[in-house]
Amino acid sequence: MKPEERAPREITYRVGWKRGSIVPNGRRPPDAASGDTPDLSLIQESPMQRWNRSYLWRKAPSPGHRTLQVAVLAMPVVLFALFLWMAYELARHAR
Repeated sequence: MKPEERAPREITYRVGWKRGSIVPNGRRPPDAASGDTPDLSLIQESPMQRWNRSYLWRKAPSPGHRTLQVAVLAMPVVLFALFLWMAYELARHAR
């Protein structure tokens, strides 16, 4: 069969719980099969949802770039000093 004689096929797909189809030549499938979701902007938020969105999901504060740079450079020095102190204390109490 030649490619020109074949009828165009409908391609179906599934992403998560959504299903849909792709129809060649610009034809649209029926609305039930297209996987369209209803408009959720009409649903009102409860006070708990507004508090959750505004308080719990706000951007977390972070120190400045210079503070982080100093902390990263000082961390190995502080950890090495703590290691030496712990070794000294263990040696002192082991006698």
